[in-house]
Amino acid sequence: MKKLVGILFFMLLAGSVSNVQAAGFKDVSEEHYAYEAILWAEEYDIVNGFTDGTFKPNATITEQQLAKLLANFYELESPIEELDKQTPAANWSDDYYDQLASYSVPLNGYFDNRIRAATVKRGVVAQAIAHLASGKKDLNQSIQFLLDYYISSGQNPKYEDRNLQKFYGVANNITRAEVVTMLYRMDERNFYEISEDAQASHDNANQLALNTRAKNAQSQLDPSLQVSAPSTSAWEGIYTYYYKWGKGANDFNRRDAVITNATNKSFSISLTANDGKASGSVQGTVTITSSNKALMNTSANGNRCVIEFERLSNNALKVTEIDCRAERNEGTNYSGTLKKQ
Repeated sequence: MKKLVGILFFMLLAGSVSNVQAAGFKDVSEEHYAYEAILWAEEYDIVNGFTDGTFKPNATITEQQLAKLLANFYELESPIEELDKQTPAANWSDDYYDQLASYSVPLNGYFDNRIRAATVKRGVVAQAIAHLASGKKDLNQSIQFLLDYYISSGQNPKYEDRNLQKFYGVANNITRAEVVTMLYRMDERNFYEISEDAQASHDNANQLALNTRAKNAQSQLDPSLQVSAPSTSAWEGIYTYYYKWGKGANDFNRRDAVITNATNKSFSISLTANDGKASGSVQGTVTITSSNKALMNTSANGNRCVIEFERLSNNALKVTEIDCRAERNEGTNYSGTLKKQ
């Protein structure tokens, strides 16, 4: 379990060194709001970075990345069985999903590698965390749990005390830094013990098959959050641009775009931009205007945000911001050409 004394000692040690970067990640400086959380998570082997030395704190998190964080945070035990997937190819997240299925954690990707690799919605994160920390809860109860204990906060103040799900932003994507911050706050509030409901599923007194427990876990998700099959749209995917132009911790440019829920008429977008110390993040619904072009006029927060998208022939996405100043810091914008991952 995560020891508070160890956290304080490590933070004091880190504070005694000038220009410390969180866990050596070159894209996480001391000025980043999640610096301490990421430092803590790396120290306790909850997270690790990418091969290029980055953590990508502002990139949206996939469900399989979330699965790894939850399994590591709770130090879950592995069941004897393994899941029988619809996509049989081995995947690096298999062990984590086997563990989470044993504890009946509400997730979508137990049986499909493609769903695992897709971005996860804030509502799914809320239900997964609430189940492990406090027992089975529906979507509204899960959100209220996070709010009551200041583990997370709302995204849309205009819906406060009017619509809990819109206030929290259940259909929006969530970043890697935001999830790590949630876990950091849970540790601070002593929510690192597994709930009785989750432990009972793992103990499995009724001797249910692992696949059955996984299906039961999927059914716990609110119907609005359940995903049965990934999209086959050519638009859908993860697109990234990264350029390091100096030796300093903030001497880089980065763009990340995650397209999900694609149909023949529209898709959901989560777009982040970072130009040194200036950054921004926007989410919304984009209207497809032709076979390779699309347009967003308004963000998920209801702000004016006009951005053009063009799907290029080399698996790249051209992003051109017309005006989205209400959704980003001054000093950066969302324009760029991003390569599909």
